[in-house]
Amino acid sequence: MNAAQLVLATIDRPGKAMEGVVQRPRIWWIMAVLLAISLAVLTALSVDLAVELANERSEAMMERMLQAQSLSEEQMQMVRERGQTMTTPRYWLTTLGIGLPLAALGWVVRGTVIHFSSMAMGGVSTWPATFAITAWAHFSFVVRNLLQAGYVRWGGALIEHQGISFLVAESDWLANSRNLTYSALAQIDPFVLWHLALLTIGIAVATRLSRGKAAVLAIIVWAFFLGMSLVPTLIGRAFMPG
Repeated sequence: MNAAQLVLATIDRPGKAMEGVVQRPRIWWIMAVLLAISLAVLTALSVDLAVELANERSEAMMERMLQAQSLSEEQMQMVRERGQTMTTPRYWLTTLGIGLPLAALGWVVRGTVIHFSSMAMGGVSTWPATFAITAWAHFSFVVRNLLQAGYVRWGGALIEHQGISFLVAESDWLANSRNLTYSALAQIDPFVLWHLALLTIGIAVATRLSRGKAAVLAIIVWAFFLGMSLVPTLIGRAFMPG
């Protein structure tokens, strides 16, 4: 199968797609390009709304912090003037300039963990193959980015609660940002399940582990990175007012 056929097969024939990726691991870059394009589309359509919301919430947070510190009105005004404002270029830099390199680093770390862990579990692994299937398993997030871009374009609003975080969401956004359960549930949705399914299939094909062992490894790797992603929330709880 050529590259276009592999992308389409990832949807309806993931096993065949992962076999093709393992045989041609150098095509990992295709998924990187697709992810970059989908993220750029989502950013372009949501940038105005996102910048406005970021500035509103930054101002609200600053007001709470200033009130908690019992500063004089003059001191509060000085702090407000020195506060940073989110701008369109800064938002692009954050989402693409920082987001994409972090995603690439995440793929490298995940591929490394899967490579060595699979061998420890009795599998036969090569670094290029495990890295390639790790990248290709993120196809579900490409689709998610595009669907969210469509929602923003035709819905005219950002998605307030990502994933299934709405189950524990409060009316106060600051309280939500300090809630570990909220932050964790925000990263769980059908696309994550699709990602885990693709990763399980890819690990089984690339390392010759059984589907059961591959599923366990995929879940462990995902859970580890989920835990790492909650670190900023823990830090925020220590510095943000309640």
